[in-house]
Amino acid sequence: MKGFSRLVFRVLFLGMVVGSLLPTGTPAQTFTTEARETIFPGLWGQRLLDSLVAHYSPTKVRDYGEARDYMFTVVDNFNDSVTCVYTGYRIFLYHNSNTPRSDAYHRGINTEHTWPRSKGARYEGPLSDLHHLFPTRIDVNEDRSNYPFDEIPDHLTDTWYWKDIQLHSIPDANIDEYSELDLFSGMGRFEPREDHKGNVARAMFYFYTIYKKLADQEDPYFFQDQKHVLRRWNMMDPVDSLEIRRTRIIARFQGNVNPFVLDTTLIGRAYFGVTSQISRDAVELARQFVLEPNYPNPFNGETWFQLRVPTNQHITVAIFDLRGRQVKQFASRFYSPGEYLFRWDGKDDRGLPASSGIYFYVARSGTHAQIRKMVLLR
Repeated sequence: MKGFSRLVFRVLFLGMVVGSLLPTGTPAQTFTTEARETIFPGLWGQRLLDSLVAHYSPTKVRDYGEARDYMFTVVDNFNDSVTCVYTGYRIFLYHNSNTPRSDAYHRGINTEHTWPRSKGARYEGPLSDLHHLFPTRIDVNEDRSNYPFDEIPDHLTDTWYWKDIQLHSIPDANIDEYSELDLFSGMGRFEPREDHKGNVARAMFYFYTIYKKLADQEDPYFFQDQKHVLRRWNMMDPVDSLEIRRTRIIARFQGNVNPFVLDTTLIGRAYFGVTSQISRDAVELARQFVLEPNYPNPFNGETWFQLRVPTNQHITVAIFDLRGRQVKQFASRFYSPGEYLFRWDGKDDRGLPASSGIYFYVARSGTHAQIRKMVLLR
């Protein structure tokens, strides 16, 4: 079942995997996401927000058509294909196309404003800001409309979206790969597929930080009603290498990165009263060892990840599926200081191919652990 129960389940799963991860009183968010860098480490609250606006706003305001062309041919074009972020539906689109918007449209893809235009993104600047624009199936984009994001209990879901299909009943398989629309409850809300939830969260916090005045004048409650679930999504779906790549490619075009992608402590520090002292504690925890992002990710065939160990310590490295079941254990032994490279060929401990889906690779030592996400495609 998707919804808050699934998020709670995952938290329980992480606890199951790593045992007693945290000392008494340690906030859970210190292990669920790891900052790649700490931005303005001594700031939080309004001072941090002011600094983010001053230093991470776009330096170039691009034409909306130009921005979409860049998205379809550069930012989200992989091997001459573009994929809908909500469904996984993929189309062919030549990276040197002279008419990428038209080509995408005629194949069923257009541009989703994660922050809806009617809620503040219709103005020059936010309209073309690629940090919240994504390729999306036309019908799913239309159905999402300007509804807020939320966790939807399965029995309240009106429509399920995956690949090029729609369902009006709970899917029998691949449920995590579906996005959901709820109209039955009368309020209208949308839940993206599991592997895009963190991306949505970081895009939404970015937009509200940079364009708060425009957003609030359209609807002062739109963000406030979502921010807690978005915070959970930021923790449960960590930043991966593709998201890092995306924000840096966008920076070449409009002059800024999304800081919430580079520093996952920003959301807590800027919006939820997490002080810089807690952030420093989280960094100290991460220094026990460093589990690097795997590459490639997503992958088909094999992927690699690195473990950097600063001191002698016993570490267990393993891979788990979304249900908390161990799929592959690499090692459980003492490591001396150094860098260790791991290769996963997509097979379990029995040598059988693992199915497509989201997996977590975990390194733990005593009460400390680091967890990262990888996506296997078959």
